Amino acid sequence: MAHPTARRRVARSSALAPAASRTHGKLVPLPWFPFPVLASHGERSAGERIAQRAEAACELLAKALGMRPELSLVVLGREDWAHCAAVPDYGVTHVGHAGELVVGAEPADAWHAVSDFFATRLSPRACARLTDIHGIDPVNGRGPALAALAEALIAHEIAHLVAAQAGVEFPRRWIEEAFANYALVAVLGETDPASLRLVGSLAEAAAKLDDALPTLAAFEAEFGRMDVVPSVLAELAITRGVYVAYAWGQTAPLARFMAAFRDVRIDRDADYELGRMLATRVHPAIAAIPARFAPARAGSAA
Repeated sequence: MAHPTARRRVARSSALAPAASRTHGKLVPLPWFPFPVLASHGERSAGERIAQRAEAACELLAKALGMRPELSLVVLGREDWAHCAAVPDYGVTHVGHAGELVVGAEPADAWHAVSDFFATRLSPRACARLTDIHGIDPVNGRGPALAALAEALIAHEIAHLVAAQAGVEFPRRWIEEAFANYALVAVLGETDPASLRLVGSLAEAAAKLDDALPTLAAFEAEFGRMDVVPSVLAELAITRGVYVAYAWGQTAPLARFMAAFRDVRIDRDADYELGRMLATRVHPAIAAIPARFAPARAGSAA
């Protein structure tokens, strides 16, 4: 499940550390990680915590996919965001100009709006179940606190990086997001079950709010420009399908997922063949994800 993210394709590169240092020379290096990490001076604790999550994700993905992500990480406080980040909104994870993954030391402010939506739309009992698990949002004072969940999503972003570095091109946006969400679920399932519970509880709560989902066609066409709430609801719907496949096969379908699309070009109109390939080569639950968008609105898009 992705949080609000600005994403662009990145070239495979092993020269990220010098470039990141030149761009962010006033930041503090955290040299004890196996990849370059820079953090705002006052955010070294957050930088170390996020880098540890990134390291766990890299290790699991390397084991599952046979390819270690090439990563350079920059963790920014609010005071450094304006002159170090490549997008204006604080906390929006993105790939920077030098190929580094840029994250906020705090989650994007948009997560408070997501929390408020759940508080407004869920029944009081369902909302209370969420806040028992997540805590209460400190801004709206009634919805679930989503900061811990948002921080755990770095595994999703690293999965996008490793796919891009491997030259994998997914023919649909929902498939690209399903791959990254599968990686997220696998990483958390293997390394951080408590955070997996955060993701799972929000995904299950969102199933009661499917009337607010975008159409699949809109998700495909407007990804990156869509309002945060429908975007997150769509990602959670995709994640529910991913959970089924992970419960059955753990990390094995993830490796098959990448192998199915690596160095393969598929006609963007070949929806039947695409669904059949996903069902037979990855897992039927992945092929069934489009059905989680209301069929009457999503039509035959896949």
